[in-house]
Amino acid sequence: MIFINFYVTINGHTLNLLPTFAGYILLYRAAGELLGESGRFGKLRPFAVAVAIYTGILWVGDLLGVTGANWLSTLLELAALAVALYISWSVIQAILEMETHYGTDLNGTSARTAWFVLLAAQIAGTLGGLLLDALALMALIALLVGIIWFLAALWKCAGLYDGLPPKDAGLENL
Repeated sequence: MIFINFYVTINGHTLNLLPTFAGYILLYRAAGELLGESGRFGKLRPFAVAVAIYTGILWVGDLLGVTGANWLSTLLELAALAVALYISWSVIQAILEMETHYGTDLNGTSARTAWFVLLAAQIAGTLGGLLLDALALMALIALLVGIIWFLAALWKCAGLYDGLPPKDAGLENL
């Protein structure tokens, strides 16, 4: 819900069917569930709340048709993008820490590579949008590939994590 958006526009009012703020709320809750796995999950929670509030305000503004593009909204969007990238980087680093802790592969290396592709596509898309429309289209396609790759890598991480034995496996018989 954070990376993929489906918009419906009716009479100038836009509605994102997968609101980004809901994705950040889910991320906040998931990070709370994983606090014991890595300290990074606790550190990213305040950022998830801040971006959830910001994107929630934007969602309501788009729904009511009161938001528009100007230099301030562009700066705020860039700041929100930077925070979103920090949050996703923190998740990747937490997965890598969990790999070390459990001594197993949780697909963290692939997720990190996908994150770098996503970062490059975000930078190219942002610069392309400011420079040339043709470059923006190519960057948008690259961004779509990066998002799909990143989400698939995270999906695999989650599946591998779910397959780990419980922390106290076998200790209850001691």
